[in-house]
Amino acid sequence: MKKILSVIFAAALVASMFVVGAVSTSAADDYTVYFEIPDDATLEKIGLDVWGSKVSVHAWNDAGNLNGEWPGAEATHVEGNIYSYTWTADSVPTGIIFNNGNNGVQTQNIDGGETVSKTDASKTVKNPAIEWGKLYKATGEGIEDPNGNTNVVVAATDYKTAEPSATESKKEEPSATESKKEEPSATESKKEEPSATESKTESVAESSDDKTVATGDTSAAWVLLAVVAASLGTAVVMTKKASSKD
Repeated sequence: MKKILSVIFAAALVASMFVVGAVSTSAADDYTVYFEIPDDATLEKIGLDVWGSKVSVHAWNDAGNLNGEWPGAEATHVEGNIYSYTWTADSVPTGIIFNNGNNGVQTQNIDGGETVSKTDASKTVKNPAIEWGKLYKATGEGIEDPNGNTNVVVAATDYKTAEPSATESKKEEPSATESKKEEPSATESKKEEPSATESKTESVAESSDDKTVATGDTSAAWVLLAVVAASLGTAVVMTKKASSKD
């Protein structure tokens, strides 16, 4: 009997490993970076012309260029001055440069290495490394690379698209007049009060809704739970059968 239970639990463990592995692979497939075009004042401060509205991404790794020759491929507009670019798992870059389509403005290398100034070889700037899911923004500084180009120095920061701005949040708040208008009269409130039977029915429905669990990113966890539950159920049944035979 102990041998049978061991086999069942081993099978459940193997199944859980497959589920976890699938989730990890899915998360690792997202190779996206974001970039915010510097404002005109920042670019003027370091002696550069305005950026414009075009963003290209030059990328490379040990195998060579990934987005074609310079200036690379166009990035995707996200919102405002923010753009993004996503690579696949089989073509992950080790270095990237954001530029305005070969029109004279570009960022420093984003590769974790160092940029050595052409005019002052003793002056070096540490390049930021590629961090997936991050937003790269101008720091307000510039550095002249060995080719004589003034590059925009950038740094990685967290980026969230779901949070509304303070202005949008303020717009959504109803005014005191609108709130007052929406208040029902005493007669309407009385009419809308549900009977005891309706309240009980709604309570039962709400309890059922509360037990509903969202799917999506947690689906793998539910699959694992189902596998373990099925294994335990099988073990209980087999235990009962073995006991009856004894």
